[in-house]
Amino acid sequence: MVREREITGIYLDESKLDVFCLKKHLGKWSSVELPYTFDDTGRSLAEQVKGVLQAIRPSRRRRICLAIPRKNLFLRELSFPQLELDEAVNAVRMGIGLHIHLKPDEIYYDQWAFKRGDETVVLLAYIPRSFLDPILRAARETGHGKSLGPISPATLGLDILLRSSTEAHLPCVSLGRQGDGWCVSLHGIYGWEGSHSVSISGKEDVSMGLQKLAQHLPSPFSRIAMAPVYAVGCSDAAILDPPPRDPCNVIKDLSNICGQEGKVTWGLCAASLGLSSYPSIFFQEGIRRKPFRLSIKPYQFVVGAAAAAIILVTGFQGLQLQQRVHSIHKMEQEVEDLQERLSPMLNTQKQLEQVENQLKDLRDFRVERPSELKVLKAIAELTPPQTWIKNFNIKKGKLKVTAEGGSAVKTMGQWRQSPLFSEVKLISPVTKDRQQRERFTVEMKLVSGKGGATSGN
Repeated sequence: MVREREITGIYLDESKLDVFCLKKHLGKWSSVELPYTFDDTGRSLAEQVKGVLQAIRPSRRRRICLAIPRKNLFLRELSFPQLELDEAVNAVRMGIGLHIHLKPDEIYYDQWAFKRGDETVVLLAYIPRSFLDPILRAARETGHGKSLGPISPATLGLDILLRSSTEAHLPCVSLGRQGDGWCVSLHGIYGWEGSHSVSISGKEDVSMGLQKLAQHLPSPFSRIAMAPVYAVGCSDAAILDPPPRDPCNVIKDLSNICGQEGKVTWGLCAASLGLSSYPSIFFQEGIRRKPFRLSIKPYQFVVGAAAAAIILVTGFQGLQLQQRVHSIHKMEQEVEDLQERLSPMLNTQKQLEQVENQLKDLRDFRVERPSELKVLKAIAELTPPQTWIKNFNIKKGKLKVTAEGGSAVKTMGQWRQSPLFSEVKLISPVTKDRQQRERFTVEMKLVSGKGGATSGN
């Protein structure tokens, strides 16, 4: 969406157009001198507007607002005590033919609903197409059709201008001079509540006209209509006592926006229509739609905010979980790398453990079993001369001997005489070769070194 940086307001007074320009700088609006000139003498209103628009270069950053005098539009105030705001607006739209004095296809109309106490009030505004169509055609022909903004009552622009400052005193009534007539604008606490022409006949003055009008106004305007606070387009401020004052002289916040003349003009009121994203009244073809942010109801906002909060919290937790998963994966990779680096060391450690176990076995054997020398000596002494030792193996406290030659029975008998052997048994069949020499394998269980020594003593 393109944000407007310039607002051009055109007050559609056939006797004399009033054009005003606002520009935004550093987020603030201020008045600027018109960078173009135009001649509107002796031409119709549509031709005057076309001449102004032809002097302006089309831009997407410009918003053109049109303000309509009170005499060229019709306002009706309709009361719907038992309906809500949306229901009342729909009721007026569906029964538009009942509330106007022209044919529905001959007008542009819009409605604005508001609460006045416990009562729902709909402000219906309509204007003949014969007045507005030539102006809209001029905007399209000059290339400004897409830049066209609000087309609304000029007094509504005054209301928007007053509400742009916190110094405005509301509710209040403003008095305005439009051409040869007078009008008052009703500024409620929560919004614009319409405008009325002041009827003056014969020798009556403005105060008498306000007095007659006040009798027909709703509260609180019936009490304050006799003393308007602000005045627009009034060259003579002494028409009332106390006299109404120009908003630029009363409200300091408007000093940058009031222009070189230092007063509020209807052209400025036209430009002020562009300060609102959704004016109360906006004449256009078809049904006007509220901006999305304004169409959201409080409970919808609460639900949306809660959903957004849940999404944010869930998203935040998801990010945290993702970070944790990433950290865990990274740690797993580090562990795998460490395992690869430690694998040779672990293998070496296993080998060392095996060697240590073997050393331990040897130590245990040396402590608990007789020495190898004693065993060899005993075998050598007890083995008959005709018997030869072919294999000799000591393991885990057992001696395994493979021999051949003499008698196996005689040889085993000799070995049993040694105190170093607690058990002597044959573990293989006795075989004979061609020379009738016996071959056999004997297993002998060794006694502990302590026990052997004891037995020897």
